[in-house]
Amino acid sequence: MTLSNSYNTGYGGEASFIYRLNPNFEIALTGGASLFSADEDNLKRRLLEELEGINEEINIDTQINVEAPLNIYPLLFRIKYLYGKKKFKPYFFFEGGIFFYDLTYSGSIQITNGPKIDLPESIEKESSTALALGGGFLSSLTKKLFLDVKAKWSIMNKIKLVKADSNEELSGVEKTVQTISLQAGLNYYF
Repeated sequence: MTLSNSYNTGYGGEASFIYRLNPNFEIALTGGASLFSADEDNLKRRLLEELEGINEEINIDTQINVEAPLNIYPLLFRIKYLYGKKKFKPYFFFEGGIFFYDLTYSGSIQITNGPKIDLPESIEKESSTALALGGGFLSSLTKKLFLDVKAKWSIMNKIKLVKADSNEELSGVEKTVQTISLQAGLNYYF
């Protein structure tokens, strides 16, 4: 199971406190938030497959409602190496730290001319470790203001993702998750 099996593309943001050691090296403390909504159609399909058996045809007279948002809050230490000219500076970076997350899941199954089964709501709040690698560039807009564009590959250990199972339940299953993010923002150097 991967993040894309259970969740849609997410959105988020981050803020960093940057200390420039010299013109080519920076360190930073970064915090942020990434919010993902559940891929409800995929979760519904997988829950029906678990309930009816993978090889049987899915019962179209069954309605399933599932909600399972995932919110991730990283707190990372970054080391960045910049190179290039003053106006355009490509860079690469490494980040490591912890992240906090909460996963809330609930739902119901309504069988036409039959019972309604409420899936118990559950809220899980945990933390774990994360690593990230990435690269990007700074482009000077003014003497102290830069456009920052980057791509980041993140690995988060032991994060719980929502899973439908054959006991008519939604549950969290621990996985190591990888994400790729594209980010753009502004850096202002005092």
